[in-house]
This record gives sequence, C-alpha cells and structure tokens, in this order.
Amino acid sequence: MDKKQIANKLEEMAFLLEFHGENPFKVRAFQNAARTLAATPEPLELLLEEPARLEQIKGIGKSIASVIREFATTGKCQELEELRERAPQGFDDLIRVPGLGPKRLRVLVEEFGIQTLDQLERVCRTGEITRLPGFGEKLVEKILAGIAQVRKFAGQWLYPQAWECAQLLLDALKKTPGVKHLEIAGSLRRRKEVIRDIDIVVSAQNASALKEAFVRHPLVSSVIASGDTKTSVMLTNGMQADLRVVEDSAFPCALQYFTGSKEHNTKLRARAKKLGFKLNEYGLFREGETRASGREVALPVKDEKEIYKFLGLEWIPPELREDLGEIEAAEQKQLPKLIELDDYRGTIHCHTTWSDGADSLEAMVRAAESWRLEYIGICDHSRSAFYARGLEIERLVEQRREIASLNQSANTKVLAGVECDILPDGTLDYPDDVLGELDVVVVSIHSHFQMSSEEMTQRICRALEQPCADILGHLSGRMLLMREPYAFDLEKVLETAARCRTIIEINGDPYRLDLDWRYCRAAKERGIKFAVNPDAHSSLGLRNIIFGLNTARKGWLTANDVVNCLGVDDLKNLIQANRAYRRSLQEKK
Repeated sequence: MDKKQIANKLEEMAFLLEFHGENPFKVRAFQNAARTLAATPEPLELLLEEPARLEQIKGIGKSIASVIREFATTGKCQELEELRERAPQGFDDLIRVPGLGPKRLRVLVEEFGIQTLDQLERVCRTGEITRLPGFGEKLVEKILAGIAQVRKFAGQWLYPQAWECAQLLLDALKKTPGVKHLEIAGSLRRRKEVIRDIDIVVSAQNASALKEAFVRHPLVSSVIASGDTKTSVMLTNGMQADLRVVEDSAFPCALQYFTGSKEHNTKLRARAKKLGFKLNEYGLFREGETRASGREVALPVKDEKEIYKFLGLEWIPPELREDLGEIEAAEQKQLPKLIELDDYRGTIHCHTTWSDGADSLEAMVRAAESWRLEYIGICDHSRSAFYARGLEIERLVEQRREIASLNQSANTKVLAGVECDILPDGTLDYPDDVLGELDVVVVSIHSHFQMSSEEMTQRICRALEQPCADILGHLSGRMLLMREPYAFDLEKVLETAARCRTIIEINGDPYRLDLDWRYCRAAKERGIKFAVNPDAHSSLGLRNIIFGLNTARKGWLTANDVVNCLGVDDLKNLIQANRAYRRSLQEKK
C-alpha cells in the first residue's frame, strides 16, 4: 500500500471506531494520523526505513505507527479486520450513502437492526426513520437518493483496481507448467474506465493444473462454477473473475471474441458472413468447407491481426472496439495511429505539499525525472480552495521562487502553474496580471455543482474566454462510481473552447478520466487540442499518466492531438500564442 491508500484505511478505522462507540480521543487520533500521513512530504519507503521515524511525526503515536507498518508490509491490519467483523453485514454499502455518518448509522443499527440497503430503504419509505431525533424529511430524501446511487454503481470497479487484481492472477498463472498463451480479455483489455469483471483467456497443455492454480489463488474467496473450459471465481474484494481455457489453435479467435465489445463482434461476424466466412470463439471458418467427417475446418490464424486481415481490415486496437466506426475506418485503412507512452514528453497538472499534495515539490520533480519526463507542470490549488490549502498570491510567488531554484539543477524542467478555480460567476480566482506570470494555468470547477445547466454553461464559457485560461481541467466534474457530472451544455462548451483555442484536459485520475473518451472525437473535429494530465497528488500519482493515455487512445487521439507530446519550448510558445489570441478576442468585443 502507498501513503494515500494507508491514509484511507486509517480514515476507515476512525469511522468504524466511532461507529462502535470507542473512545473519542482514539477516533480523533486516527483521523489526525490519516491527514498527517497524507500530507507528509517524505516517501513512505523512507518513513519505514528509519526505525521510529513514523513516531517522530507529530500526530502519529506508537500504536498507529504499528498499524501503518502492518498495512505497508501486509496490505492488511488485524485491528481493522476485527472492527469490520463487528460491523453490519452490508457495511461497505451503508457507509457510501451520503448523510450517514458513523453516529447516525449506529443509531439506525441499534433502533432498527439495519444491516442492508434494502432494510435502510424500508424504514425511510415507511417513515419510521423520521421518529428519530435528527432524521428529518430532507435528510431522508438525501438518504434515499444516496441508496439509489450506491445501487447504480454496485458491482462496478475502477480500471486500476481490476487491472491490479488481474495482473496478480496472471503472474500466478504464468508459473503453471504448460501455459502457451495467456491474455486479459473483456472490457479490461479494451481499457474501459469502469469494469464489472475480469476475463482471462489461456491455452495450455494441462488445463486441470491451470484451473487448480486459479481457484487456489490467495485473491479467490469462493468458486462460483468450474467446468471443462470455464472457471468462475469470486475474489476477496467482491469482483468476479472468469478463466477460459481453449485449444492453442483457437486462442486468437477466442481472445478476439472475449475481448468484445458485443457490438463490435456482432458487426465483425456479419462482415465475415458477407465474405463467406464464419467467425466465433472457436475459430475462423470458410462457409461450406468441411472434412469428410462433416466437421468444419478452421483456417490457420496465428494471431488477431490475421483474423482482421482475412476480413479485409487493418488490425483494430482493443481500445477502439466499441462499434463507433472503427470497422469502417479499418476497411478504408484510415484508423489513427494512437498515442503511445513513448510519445509523451511531459506532464502539466500535478500537486505538491504547497496545497493538498502528499509529496514535496522536489520529490515530485525527482519522480518526474525517474519517468524521464522533459517537464512537469506544478499546478497547486488557488486561494478559493481553502479546503485544499489553496495558495494566496504571496504563497504562489514564494512557490515560483522555489521552482526557479529547482530549475537550476533539475533534469526535468519545472513549469510554474496553478489549478485556478472557476468562480460561480465564471471569473477566475486570480487576476489576469497574476496568472500572466505563470507558465501554465489549468482552470477547474470545484464548488457550486448544483447550478442549473444554463448557469453552469455560462460559467464555464465565460472562464474559457479569459486570456490565461490555458487548459480546462476535468470538464464535467464527475467522480466515477461516486458522483454524476454536473449539468451543462457540452456542445456549447466545446464550441467556446474551439473558438478560444482553449486546451481540454483528459484527467488521468482513475476517479475522473474526464473528458470522457466518448466525446474526444467531437472535440477533436472542432480542432481542440488535449492535455493528458495525471492530476497527481503524490509521486505514485504519476502513474495516472497511463490511465489518461488509455482514455486518449479510446478517444481515437494521436500524438498530434495531445500537447504533452510537444517539447517544453513548443508547449510554452503554444500557450503564449493562445493567450495572445484570446486577448485579441476580448479587444474586439
């Protein structure tokens, strides 16, 4: 576990302790320790290397330091497991309902024996809950809306969570003797932002040994079904994983079939039939061609590329297989050369301990050097984001001095920037003369999400017209599996961004991945450029670059579409040219 994950676990322990009515001082100790650990600039590795180093941090005592070490080394904690065992059956769902803090939840459990969302909904709809002090009608409405939201997202997982589990399963399966080919399939291979289950396709000499290794993996909590070709298990985190064992000759077609999407495969099979073939998970067959026994003869295909070649198509990368015109483009040999990590030269939107980041400015720059990035943009929060220790102008100037000092020795160029709040009236959190001194400005919305669609659209569009609004950050404000996008007119925003030459961010935070890949092509067709940013709040957060690139690839984007593929001087020149253009638009008004 990294620092952020451990801090989240400490917060969970604080919630459970308060729910169980434990000593309030102990509850606050875990709450404070979570905040302190997340804000500590030193990497977790260094905190663990030196004996008693954790205990030297104000707010982390000996017992909590022991808990942190247990999480860091094992990924678990005995005390947390015991607290969870005493919690309601549906605790994981109940704590996700807005308005239900630990004290209110304890009252409901004690008064009504609430264990599940269904039971909670029942006491809300019957009105029984309103008899309790503090549970008024408005809160009940909020709880019911929260229950609906939790149900909507049930059984879904963020891409990184599923990917990490899948990699652990693959690492174990690769060690099984006789494995020939082994690949992840399904929506995970297509790099969808939200995953429902894990699909693995394998060909092997010893299928029984492979299935045994699969069901006995430490991540597996139970076996759902086990047959000759398919084994389904439930993982300890509640995710389902399916293992499909196929003959080696059928592996390419099985991989293609189980990668999907369903819509892509339906159109591909229809094309195969039109050309005189039959395509399914068992192979590619020529219609009417059979052996003397009457059995169909599968055409020899060594990999997926040959399947598509037989059908007169370019190979279609898995990310594009969503039936959004990829088959037609492949037929005309007009598929884009999708952006790759090797094209990526620098990142722009990162946070440090100057605001709400977990690592220092220097640590973030060193991490960028380890990624061999040419530049890193430091965009800590602006002053209105008080909850994130947003920078007053004086602190922003002070940070620029530290950046200037680092630039004298760092191999990675540091860009002085800010994530500037878009205020409710569409103005920016700093005046233009302050923003004009910065290398890059990301403008984002962090408050007043409940505005009407018309008001929110006007707010965003007005911000985009400001000269120093270089990049529009996480456009829709969504938080995957947590919060829906706020209401706004996407078409008008894209039109304004195109007119003002504002770059649109693809935010790589796994909870955001915003702009949604489904809208990237509409933005690209308007001439809009993109910035794929990790929105990293720690050194480890730089891995969000990968998740952002997944979204860019699903959105059909190339290196030419993404400003992070520019060298630092070309990027700065582009930003200055765009600012001059927006100023000229203002002067014409």
